Amino acid sequence: MSTTTSSPPVTPCAKGPKVADFSTHLSGPIASRQLAHLGADVIKIEHPRVGDGNRFFQPFFHEEGIHHLCLNPGTRSLAVDPKSPQWPEIVRAAAQWADVVIVGNRPENARRLGIDLATMQGHNPALIYCLITGYGLEGEFAGLPAHGLNMDALAGTVPTEPNGDRPDIPEHFRTAGTTLAGVEAALGIYAALHRRSQGLGGQVVHVSIWEAALSWMWRDLGTYANLGRQWTPYRELGSRYCVYGTRDDKALLVCPMERHFWERFCDAVGLPEALKQRGDWTSGSDMGEHYIALGEREVIQAHMRARTSDEWVHILKAADIPFAPIVHWSEAMATPHAQANGVMAEYEYRGRSVKVPVVPVSVTSGSDIAQSGYEGLAAAHREKTRGVRPPPRLGEHNQEILRELGLVD
Repeated sequence: MSTTTSSPPVTPCAKGPKVADFSTHLSGPIASRQLAHLGADVIKIEHPRVGDGNRFFQPFFHEEGIHHLCLNPGTRSLAVDPKSPQWPEIVRAAAQWADVVIVGNRPENARRLGIDLATMQGHNPALIYCLITGYGLEGEFAGLPAHGLNMDALAGTVPTEPNGDRPDIPEHFRTAGTTLAGVEAALGIYAALHRRSQGLGGQVVHVSIWEAALSWMWRDLGTYANLGRQWTPYRELGSRYCVYGTRDDKALLVCPMERHFWERFCDAVGLPEALKQRGDWTSGSDMGEHYIALGEREVIQAHMRARTSDEWVHILKAADIPFAPIVHWSEAMATPHAQANGVMAEYEYRGRSVKVPVVPVSVTSGSDIAQSGYEGLAAAHREKTRGVRPPPRLGEHNQEILRELGLVD
């Protein structure tokens, strides 16, 4: 994979851990995506007919699942039927080869497949065993089957709106739990690898999608647990942390909460001097929540309507205050800013050009940027997917992997 822009060469990262991924669908593959991006050697053990559940999941791009094209770059594929006579031997060999095993099954299903904790630890006591569950290991929902949105629903993160005689999910809602569980799993895996490197032996990492979804609401949980109310909605934060409309009916979020930002904002917008002098800075910032009733929002809005969004972007950038135009994600991914940061990558897959969003983290050797500093770091970050192979075809690496595991074809 490579981004569409070029940058000076950087030293490839050291070889990462060896990962055997038995998981399917989203959270486990997202964890593998994070690990492969950071240099891990990831083998996906897939069903020879349906793969990891992402390959043939809609929507499709030339008969390839978008989920597969986005989540599986950098991995290798070993396709084997769990019902085949070779399955137990392959599981044992994979556990002995790997530093990390990722399992996304409920414990009883993992036992049926021979990839449960006790069995895998028996194959390799030094193993990092990562288990991703739906609802956790205990509690009334623990043993139930589930798909991604189920956990978000139980976590209280799924809004509903009327749709005829039934409630429905708003069009633009996106689930949080499945993605966050994968990211948290990758974080736990690297913590476990560090613990093992300190002589603490094999480790077990567990994360549930439900807890990941619930943790996404940490502001609300903390506020309600201690104050008995929800966290303050953004629309109530104040006139200085607020969305305003422009002459071309676009929206800008402005956040001049600190005194120096507020004064610059007032000068740039042309607000009255009395407004500029208003504020309580004893806590370091003033979001203007006390001035809503005084009509401060209406005064600011009247001035913002005088110019277009592009004009305000130019003016507010020059004023050096916190602000941002509110755009759709389809606009954000196509901006020069996205290109400068390497948000999207492009690779060839089966003779076609595929564009995908990439993992947002980069790790760069300090020696590579010792002379170039932040400019060099920006260039390295922009090219963070360089050297990552395209996603594998189903079973593409069977012969190669079986040889590495010490098994006959």
